[in-house]
Amino acid sequence: MADSSRQDAVDDDARRFLDALQDRVSELMALSETPKNNPEAINFEGYLKFRKMMSECLSFSIIIERRIEQNKTSKKEELEDQFDKLTVAIWSVLLSGSLNFLTVICAQEYLPIGTNHVFVQELKTLYDAEKVLKQEKFAKFMQDGILDQRGRAEKILEEIIQRAPQLLEL
Repeated sequence: MADSSRQDAVDDDARRFLDALQDRVSELMALSETPKNNPEAINFEGYLKFRKMMSECLSFSIIIERRIEQNKTSKKEELEDQFDKLTVAIWSVLLSGSLNFLTVICAQEYLPIGTNHVFVQELKTLYDAEKVLKQEKFAKFMQDGILDQRGRAEKILEEIIQRAPQLLEL
């Protein structure tokens, strides 16, 4: 009986965490749309806020994944599906949000010191996103064109990285 109540607690934790992650992904999605809705208000700090929230979602997803792995109930498959769907949502928002922010930031006349380093890291993140999203288990949750966004974001990043020395506000 103790094992059953422990498994129920693990199941409840996983569900609660998945619901919380869904809320965070919704917030992240809204934040990722800011550049499209109000490009004049976008700056490097806004982009960093987006990246920080993205990191929080990715970190939280690691905790959730471990909870689901501990689950031994019949609900495990359902939890895994919900988790996979949220994983695709997180990485998809990363790609579309990055593209939105980078398009606006790239058009700015000056960029702050450190921009080059941040955007070089962003290139790696885009490759990570592609690697995750190309996994077969995520195919059923993918929306058309999401991986195309990675290519566009990468081109913008490369342009920023090349121009960064000239764009720095010294």
